[in-house]
Parts: sequence; structure tokens; C-alpha cells
Amino acid sequence: MHKNLRIIALSGAIAMASAIADAIELPVKSINGHRYYYYEVKYGDTVYSLANKFGISRDDIIRHNPGAADGLRAGSTLYFPYEDFAEAGSKAIRHEVKRGETLFGLSHRYGVTPDDIVAMNPHTKNGLKSGDTILIPVSPEAIDSATQHAAAPNETPVYVPAPVETPAQEEDTKPQAPKPEPTEDPIEYPAAETTEAYVNDNTAETADDMDAEEDIQVRDASIAVLLPFALEQDTPSKHAQLYTDFYKGMLLAAEEKSKEGQPVSIRAYDSNNFAIDTIIAGASVIIAPEDAGQINALTAAVDDNEGYVLNIFNLKDESYLTSPSLVQANIPHAAMYAKAYEGMRERFGNLRPVLLHNNNGRNEKSAFIDFIREKYIADGIAPIEVKYNGTLRSSDLDILDAAEGSRYVVVPSSGTLAEFNKMSHALKAFRNDPSTASVEIFGYPDWIAFRNDALDMLRELGATIYTRVFIDPEGEEYKNLSSEFKSNYGEAPMEVVPNQAVLGYDTASMLIDNLRENGGLFTPDGGKTWLGKQSVFRLERPSEDSGFVNNALFIVTFHKDRTTQCTVI
Repeated sequence: MHKNLRIIALSGAIAMASAIADAIELPVKSINGHRYYYYEVKYGDTVYSLANKFGISRDDIIRHNPGAADGLRAGSTLYFPYEDFAEAGSKAIRHEVKRGETLFGLSHRYGVTPDDIVAMNPHTKNGLKSGDTILIPVSPEAIDSATQHAAAPNETPVYVPAPVETPAQEEDTKPQAPKPEPTEDPIEYPAAETTEAYVNDNTAETADDMDAEEDIQVRDASIAVLLPFALEQDTPSKHAQLYTDFYKGMLLAAEEKSKEGQPVSIRAYDSNNFAIDTIIAGASVIIAPEDAGQINALTAAVDDNEGYVLNIFNLKDESYLTSPSLVQANIPHAAMYAKAYEGMRERFGNLRPVLLHNNNGRNEKSAFIDFIREKYIADGIAPIEVKYNGTLRSSDLDILDAAEGSRYVVVPSSGTLAEFNKMSHALKAFRNDPSTASVEIFGYPDWIAFRNDALDMLRELGATIYTRVFIDPEGEEYKNLSSEFKSNYGEAPMEVVPNQAVLGYDTASMLIDNLRENGGLFTPDGGKTWLGKQSVFRLERPSEDSGFVNNALFIVTFHKDRTTQCTVI
């Protein structure tokens, strides 16, 4: 009976309890008195995909199978000397050095000291060289912890792990994926781009400590992440780095949640090179990339199995309407406008709306203006239209009745910073003049990206906005998470809105909470609101034949004392 090689991919992205990828079983055979692991090449296999799949370097494959340098042929067989991989795997993790990596960064990443790495790789004493393969020491305790959940009875596990490669920050050299239209979504979301790895959010319990029922729950509680990390590139794009931030945020949440209860696994794959069958196997929920074709492929596969596909990044995709297994994590625009109007009425009651229109401006929010105009009229409240040329002046607001008790809510027809600067000073002067009517300001998701003077002006105006996501950039929650991120990964998360590290943290936290509450299976709870640090989820099913969609929205008010009032509609 052949012994099996279990090649385990260790994440290494954070120093937590053991982090393991799917076990890949390879048989062993004897040839001329020597033992080899062997693998029969399948159609579509590449050297790179197998390197990721087996958790070894491409050089390892080619060194032992020189013909692979010219490509792989389906039906051919690859061989790996048993002794070589057994010896290396039992002692260390193989790591191919990427541009920008340092001893300090790798030591934090793998939970060892720089001296530990140098001791195993003396040539690294004076620094790392891109392209070199080095060994990262792994303690016997870490290997033992990994085997508790991976090794089957009567099997001899051998570990040749490959860490998740974190791309170095480089100048963006890839074409940028299309950004949402300004009138539809002003917030910068990353385009679709990952790696194969597995992170185990585990407790101190071993499989032997659990009864049979608990053991089944552990296996079921699995999150698969399919994103374009673009790890095959020496200079990954900004979007690939943003997806890496998202994944790192997930790992921070997994580490924190690991202290609370049932283990939940997170397996990550690169959407530039993946096999659907591998991804959906055992996954309770799959986080999909932005690409609509890949979303459709995943949902088609999951529809025939148990589980769900979670769409975080494609705001416009409406596949959830016809795919029962798809979960759209973003509130659609039509529902968002309706919720925004609901938030306006709840916040401002029957204040009369004043709709601003710059004759020489962008006015890209005309769809929202038209929507609320019709809603107010239907409710018996006639909006006041104020048109101006270029820059709003106090005299343009003379149309407003200054009688005692007169109050208005002003809504501009643009959410851009340039247009905000053209009208905010006149509104501030109007608000501060005791002889004029009282006005409030209602605006857009774009404004959460404002910083410095523009953010101060939002506070002076007491502005209120609607937005899918919100976290105070100067608040303690953001500062604490950013500090933890930097402590684990050596650098702060990239500054974008929404913050991708926080988005990943919230997404993983929500999923882990749900999996634990439902015995390891992801089960969207219709109407239940889950509030994170930056996101809010209220997943509802529009019809019996549809999937789920988020139906929650933030209404945020800025105050002069630098606080914010944030409610969920």
C-alpha cells in the first residue's frame, strides 16, 4: 500500500496558529530502488498552477523534471524524489524571494526571528535577492499542530509548504479595470485580481478532543476566496495589492475570531489561474472576484452543490435575481436611492428640499436629484430649484424665505470635490448668518473620501450623507485596526475608499459569525442586520427563486466637534 504525500500550503501571512491549505495527495512508487512521488499531468495544468497547487517552487518542478521547462503535456508524469521533499518539508518552508521583501518582513510574516532565517540561509546575512529560494524554519510544534487536522490515520504526512506571497508595492503597470461610472458609484473599488493558500482559524482543541458531530462542523466551516492577486507578476498592479490588503484584513479577523470558538478555514486562490472543482469542494461560501464571467461560472457550479457565492466587488451585477446561490453584498442603486430618501425624511422630516444645479458644472448626480424630486412631490412637498453659474453665491440663495422658523435641506447635483468647493463656502456663510433661514446639507458617498479642509468644511456644515460603507478615518476603530495591520504585515493598508483591509476584516467577521451560528454552513438570515467597522449587511431574498441582496445603508452626519452620527436604514 502506497504512502501518500500531503503537501500543505502554509499561509505565513500572519503569525497565528497553524495555517493550512487543502491537502493534495500524491502516490509514491519505487523506481530502480528509489522512491518518488508522482503526478500525472492533466489537461490545462501548467508549471505555475502545479507549483501553487503542490506548494513548491516552479524551479523545484523543473529541476526534477527538465522537460517541464518547455511546457506540460497532458498524460505525462512528473516525479519528485521522496527523500528530498520529505527532508526539506519536515524542517522548513520553501519561500521564493520577491522584489522588496526583507528579512524583517519575512520574520514577522512567518512568526520567526531574522536570525532564525539567516541560520538556515547564511547567504542572506547581507540581504535577500529577488528570485532566490530560501528555507523558513518551522517549529515542530507548528508542524504537529498542522497535522492534527490534516493527517489521516495510518498515513505519514510530509510537509512541503508554500506561503502566500505578498506582492511588493510597485508602480501600477497593468491596465486599470473600468471604474464605476461617477453617477453610479463615486467610491474607488478595486478591479478583480490571489494565491492558493489556506488559513485555519482554529482553537486550542485538537480533532481528538472533539466528538464526531463537532468534527463534521469543523470540516464544513470553510470560506474560499477567489481574487486576482496576480502573484505570477514581479510587479503586481495597485489593484492586485488592494486585493492582498483585503485578504490580509480577513486574516486579522480570523486571528481575532480564533479565540472565540469553532474553527473556520479560509482558502485563497488566484482568479488568474484556478480550477472551479477545487474551489467549491467543501466550501460553505466563496468570495468571488469582480469579473462577471467568473461570478457566473462559480454560481453555475455552486447551484449544483451546497454553498453560496458572495459578490463583494461587482456592484452592478444582478445575477442574484436569478441565481439562488448568489449573495450580492452591495445594496443596488435603485434600493440605495429609496433608502437615501427614507433617511432624508427620517433625519429632516418635512424640511423643504432645495435642489442645487450648477449651469456650468458636472451635475453627475442628476439621476438622484430626479428621483428625490419625484418622491417629494408625491409626498406633497414642492422642491425649490436653485440654479447658479460656476460658483454658488449667497445672493443665489436669496430665493429662500428667511421668515422665522423657515428651514430647508439643500441637495447639490454633484458629489465631486471640485463642485463641493464651489458651493460650500456660500452655504457656510448662509448658515452662519442669523438673518437668513436655517439650512441643512444632504450629500453623497463621494464625500467620505474628503480629507483636510474639505472634511473640516463637512463638519462646519453639519452635512449628512448616504453611503454603503463608512469608517471615521480619525476614529479609534480605524486607527487600532490600521496599527494592528502594520504590526502584522510591516506596513499600513493602502489609503483608498472604502479601505480594503477593513472591508476584508468585516467580510470575514460576518462570515465567521454566520458559520458558527449555523453549524458550519453559511446561512443568510433574512432581515438580520450585521454591523461591522466599515460595512453593514442585511441580506434579504427578493423572491423565492432569487439569491440574497444587501438592503442596508448608512446615513452619516458630521459634527463640528469632529464626531459623527452614523445610523443604519
